Amino acid sequence: MLNSAALKSLLKRLLNTLAFINLPIAKKFLFFSTGTLFWLVATSAISFVMIFSLGAEVTKLVDVITPQQKVLSSCVRKLRGAGISLHQIAIAENNKERNEQFHRAKTRLDDCLSSMSTLRTGGLIKDYSRESDELYDEYAVARINNPENMNTIEHAVQSIRELSNLLSEFTNSRGENAFLSAALRNRLSAYDMLTKNTVADINKLSIALSTEWGTVSDIVRKKFRAAFLLITLVFLLGASLSIIFGLLISRNIVIPIEAIISSFKAFSSKDLTVARKLEVTSKDEIGELAEEYNRLLDAIKVVTSFKKIIEEDESVNDIYIHLGNILTEELGFHGCEIYEISMRDSSVTATYPPGADILQLHCGVDILSNGDFCRANRTGHMVESMEYRGICKLFHEKESDEVHFCIPIVLAGKVAGVVQITTNSSDAGSPDFAKRLRTAQEYITEAQPVLAAKRTMRAFKELSLRDGLTGMYNRRFLEETAESLTAGVRRRASSVGLLMCDLDFFKEINDKNGHAVGDAVLRETAALIKNCIRNSDLLVRFGGEEFLVVLMDMASDVALEIAEKIRTAVERQKISIPGGELQKTISIGISIFPKDSQDFWEAVKFADVALYRAKNRGRNRVVVFMPDLRMEDGYEASHR
Repeated sequence: MLNSAALKSLLKRLLNTLAFINLPIAKKFLFFSTGTLFWLVATSAISFVMIFSLGAEVTKLVDVITPQQKVLSSCVRKLRGAGISLHQIAIAENNKERNEQFHRAKTRLDDCLSSMSTLRTGGLIKDYSRESDELYDEYAVARINNPENMNTIEHAVQSIRELSNLLSEFTNSRGENAFLSAALRNRLSAYDMLTKNTVADINKLSIALSTEWGTVSDIVRKKFRAAFLLITLVFLLGASLSIIFGLLISRNIVIPIEAIISSFKAFSSKDLTVARKLEVTSKDEIGELAEEYNRLLDAIKVVTSFKKIIEEDESVNDIYIHLGNILTEELGFHGCEIYEISMRDSSVTATYPPGADILQLHCGVDILSNGDFCRANRTGHMVESMEYRGICKLFHEKESDEVHFCIPIVLAGKVAGVVQITTNSSDAGSPDFAKRLRTAQEYITEAQPVLAAKRTMRAFKELSLRDGLTGMYNRRFLEETAESLTAGVRRRASSVGLLMCDLDFFKEINDKNGHAVGDAVLRETAALIKNCIRNSDLLVRFGGEEFLVVLMDMASDVALEIAEKIRTAVERQKISIPGGELQKTISIGISIFPKDSQDFWEAVKFADVALYRAKNRGRNRVVVFMPDLRMEDGYEASHR
């Protein structure tokens, strides 16, 4: 006799054996899946056998009895239709109508004869519309094998032939007699009686088929119940065994990793001081998981410290520089470019490397003007060219084997920037590259909430740099950005076109129509000018009804074309006001920095001088600054 301790030990060993405790996790689930698959195959095999068995009976119902009954129903309908046509012949007043009814009746009887003959031999039934000759039904009919039913069919066929003969005799006799004689009435009665008997024969045959239908239906129901019971039993047995084995296997997996789960919960509290490294007690998959957890903990602590650093950065650009330096210097990626996407107009700004020239960047100029061209921005997920070379048509390779990975920066559910990592094919195929790429994504994830806060603060600051009426930049914005703007122009050795625009006789609008109309004119004029320039150009409300257009990297001849475009657009614009429409003109003065002056603000004053000349020449015109304009009285007036 076994004592309780020995019994418990034996039971435990049995349970461990059933749960494959000594096998690797992959083999545990392999054996479990094999057992489950066995019961699934057994259930499926039983189902298939029963389905084929039921299919044979159902086929008999659908493909044999149903078409046969359909033929009989059609014959009964046509026999009755032929009888109606015969009565129409009896009362018809002219030969034309008698011939038409005879043809209908004769056709129906011929169809009945053909259909009944098909029941004897089997074949294809085609039902036509006799009026349009259109085929509206076609189906196959199996021959009737029952001797008694065959005798009924033979009798019905003979009766239909007699009906056809009676129809011909009656029609011929009716055509010779103007009135319905006693002989004709007798023939009509004989026809009706024969029709009634023929229909009765056909109905008798239909009843016999219905009886056969009921017999087959009973067989189908019995087989279905037996199949349902057998499948249910096999399914319940297989499901019960699968549940038992599943519980035993999961129990031996869950218990060892409960410590890992409790450690991961520390991350949800976002307090890494609570998280502790796990003790590795085995060399199996659970032990490997513990080791990976410890490595992950170390990596997350490094990334989290990065977040604390960038929280103390002064500006958004400082964060981008920190992030880019980590990706290139610490993670060892060959190159990194960071692009910021405006939430307002989808324009793109290159923020890393700092001060990079547009021609040095991998992305095309089109993306810098419209972020919607960026694939990573549109899709919201990483775009990489390692497996799909040429996936981004706007990416310009600097080297033949260069690949890129574009990771979106998501703020408040929208893509607000893209981090572009570039490297060569050999580095991208190295064993540690995937790990470094995941670490880069973790850095980006940690930076996102800080970027969101910093960008919000910057947005509030930008509100103070925009004109509240038109939404364009104000003079304060130009004063704060003029130094960096001119530095970039000098570095690129390019030019900036300065267009000083002033609405003609604007004071009259406020005097005659009120300030509300004046404000509306200013708003529409600003929007009109904005539509005439590029996204990379600047529009500044310089004061009152004056607007300054800053055309970046623009030659003087092109600046003149843009100015004429603005002048013509304003002249043609009809502004709706209460009580009618209003048309205005605009005068524009042009200067080029640094061609006309090495000092940006002096170049702005020269544009104002040219505007003064345009006003003096009659308004609604464009004047380009020339050195001789300095000698005019307007130059002093422009300094006010």
